[in-house]
Amino acid sequence: MRSKLISLVAVLAVVAVSAWFVKGYNNVPCIFYGDVLGYYIYLPATFIYDNHKTIEQLPEGVEVSRTVSFAMENMRAGYVVTPKGYVLVPYTYGIALMEAPFFFLGHVYAGMKGLPATGYSPLYENAIKLSTYFYALLGCWLVYITLRRWYRPTLSLLVTILLFIGTNLFWFTLYQHGMAHVPLFFLYAVMMLFTVRLYENPSWINFLMLGFTAGLISLIRPTDIICLIIPLLYGVYNKTTLTQRLAFLKLHWTKLVAAALVFLIPIIPQLLYWKMMTGSYFFYSYGSQSFNWDKPKIIEGLFYYANGWLPYSPIMLFSLAGFFLFRRIKLWTLSLWLLFLAYVYIVYSWYCYNYINGLGSRPMIHIYPLLAIPLAAFIHWIGERRSSVLKIAFATMSLFFIALNISYSVQRSLGVLISEESNFQFNTQMLFRTKLRYNDLVTFDIAAFQPDTSQLMKIKTLACEDFNDSTSGQFIKDTLTGSGYFYSMLDEEHHPYPIKLKYSDAVFGDAKWIKCSGRFMCPQDAGYYKHLFVFSANRKGNYYLWQGCKIENKINPYAGEKLTIEQSRPGEWGRVYFFTRVPQKMEDGDGLEVDLWNIGKQPIGLDDICIELYK
Repeated sequence: MRSKLISLVAVLAVVAVSAWFVKGYNNVPCIFYGDVLGYYIYLPATFIYDNHKTIEQLPEGVEVSRTVSFAMENMRAGYVVTPKGYVLVPYTYGIALMEAPFFFLGHVYAGMKGLPATGYSPLYENAIKLSTYFYALLGCWLVYITLRRWYRPTLSLLVTILLFIGTNLFWFTLYQHGMAHVPLFFLYAVMMLFTVRLYENPSWINFLMLGFTAGLISLIRPTDIICLIIPLLYGVYNKTTLTQRLAFLKLHWTKLVAAALVFLIPIIPQLLYWKMMTGSYFFYSYGSQSFNWDKPKIIEGLFYYANGWLPYSPIMLFSLAGFFLFRRIKLWTLSLWLLFLAYVYIVYSWYCYNYINGLGSRPMIHIYPLLAIPLAAFIHWIGERRSSVLKIAFATMSLFFIALNISYSVQRSLGVLISEESNFQFNTQMLFRTKLRYNDLVTFDIAAFQPDTSQLMKIKTLACEDFNDSTSGQFIKDTLTGSGYFYSMLDEEHHPYPIKLKYSDAVFGDAKWIKCSGRFMCPQDAGYYKHLFVFSANRKGNYYLWQGCKIENKINPYAGEKLTIEQSRPGEWGRVYFFTRVPQKMEDGDGLEVDLWNIGKQPIGLDDICIELYK
């Protein structure tokens, strides 16, 4: 009775926290952009517009949000154009297939109520959100059902709850709807359950379900064909069990062949689509995006705060600890280790190993059902220990990791965290905070804590550039101050007049900090490619320090204003500054440089660029 009460309270707490987050922070204006639009676009293209060959265009008169129209306008530039001249959606239709029942519900409802059946209205967005909730809930339920075969209900429920509320599955379920990760989480949970059932009862239905599930997973994400490791090696842990497995597969070879044929069913329509669009049944739809097999970024992908896996889902450290409880995970040991190692290698060999646009390393969500096994084993091991200190430490760390995950989700939704660009220093400085300060913005950019300026003493100004000594057309009269000039950069990538100095012990003396400052004005929002105010140090042309501080979001942060990472004030002048510690390894003659990197080659005005020393 007590365990049932605890379980009920835990479930209600998760529901309450989820409802609180959705109500207070799920403020997405439109979900149909980027990957989400690419996954979904097959549905309206097939069932409303019949425009696969002109998928980037909608019929004249169809009204959609600016987000959708902008995304479609950029498809021809961002997607592969086939030899036939068609814009090819890089993503396969697998997620659209899983979203189809919810799309049809929304479409039928729109017809019944006389609402615009455009496929892109808020009604259809809500249908896709519902699909995400459905697959997350059902996936969690299947994980729980699978764990129940070895663990008591309370422990199985605890593991399932930790997977949801302690990892980035929480974010992709409740905020970033329509991505592939939650449906794949569900499909892996299906595969886990039917793998266990297959070896308990090798029926036709279990073989066919595994075949179809593996085919759908491989369709959605072709590299995930390694999911076949799970059913093939589950229960294999020594030579005897390997021999038994080979005999089992030989005995049921007809069912195995049938499963292989069913595996192909969801893949065939994709091949036909490629044939229609490209003239070939097989086509690499990602263009120049590819894998760097010889240089995987495994350490960065797992541990770095720039969207790494464990910094944003630290509860999974307990799962990794469970990998070494070999006797407790005996049935899963070989499949778990092989799939995990292969999966990590593949995921972090992708050219964009930090998988921008999300919260943490999102592909890892797919294999959470498998990682639930060592997580359960580790928690069960903790429960068997006599040490109360150990149990209290585990409970405390679990609650902290859960709170951290929810805090990151809140910060991300408020725009005060962009995980793919973040760093350890910024995340530490912003721990459980939801409001940015100027120094936080700097730390986010240069991964260095800023000093308390009230404790600093200025030593000297090393150099300043006020741009008042030229008559070039790009030196503009400064009407704000009434005297002097400022420099107007247009499409130059780098400032043509950077400040360049040579380091000298005699000049720097006991200085501890270097301050770079300047006045800037961005006439327009630079978009994704922000202007960077750069300080660098080099020895014989080899840089050993490079720090780039964004300019747009630091111009005139008004007192009391809620700052965001992406804010900007077009047309306003403001002073931007940052401090960097004097590198200990600097030697006489090392080069120092203050520059402006105009990545997007957008106009910007600059004036009074200075470099100063403080202690």
